[in-house]
Formats: sequence, C-alpha cells, structure tokens
Amino acid sequence: MRLPRFRTSPRCNRLIPTAIAALLIAATPLQAAPVAPITRTVLERHPIAGTDETMEVILVVYQPGVSAPPHHHSVAGLNYVLEGSAESAYGKDAPKLYRAGETFQDLPGVPHTVFRNADAHKVLRFLIFANVHSDQPYTIAD
Repeated sequence: MRLPRFRTSPRCNRLIPTAIAALLIAATPLQAAPVAPITRTVLERHPIAGTDETMEVILVVYQPGVSAPPHHHSVAGLNYVLEGSAESAYGKDAPKLYRAGETFQDLPGVPHTVFRNADAHKVLRFLIFANVHSDQPYTIAD
C-alpha cells in the first residue's frame, strides 16, 4: 500500500523549523535561582514568662560543603541533626562528626571554631532549641 504524499506550501516549509525551535526553547529548563549557602528560619518563638528570654526553635540548612565563619553563641543550644552530617568543634577541641538522628550542644561564649556540612553532595538540615535573650542574637560573628 502506498501512503499519500502531502505537499506543503513554501510558507509552511519556513514555519515548521521556526515552530520546532520555539518548542525546543520552551522545553529548556530555566536557570534555577541561586540558593543561599546557609539559611536560618525561626519556626517557633515563645516568650518565657518573668524573663527577658524567648524559647526558639530554629531550622538551619547548610548547602553541600558549606562552612560557617568563626562565631560563638550567646547561650547554650541543643541541636538535632535532621538530615546529612555536621562537623563541629569548639575552642581547641578536635572536630566531631554528627549524623542524622544525633544531637550536640552549642556552648555559650566559647569560640565555635569549626562548623560545616561534612558532605560535599548532600544538604545538612538541623534544628536548634535555645532560650535566647531578647537583646542578643543566638549566633554572634567573631
């Protein structure tokens, strides 16, 4: 059986490549907006009656391989690793590795000399629970 042959006009012959090019451009993914290397989001903030403190729950996200600059904390904080792995050290202590499901404590007033996402390919997510003074941030750059 012979298939029918379709004839196209010269105008149509010019439109087909243009239409194909337009479809290819539309199908090309757009460049994603840059992601901040470190984000901190306060999930909960509750005043503690009779004090100048608030209880905060903070979600912190470090992109793969990102390190924090030297800093210290105004108060102690309890950290819970949700995803990924963190490497942390205070003062002259050797760095320790913390994985998802593990906890560690931020020490108040002690230089936090090392804190980084220990994985070059995966995001680090962790929660911080802390009672923060209303006139001081939790993290202070050194």
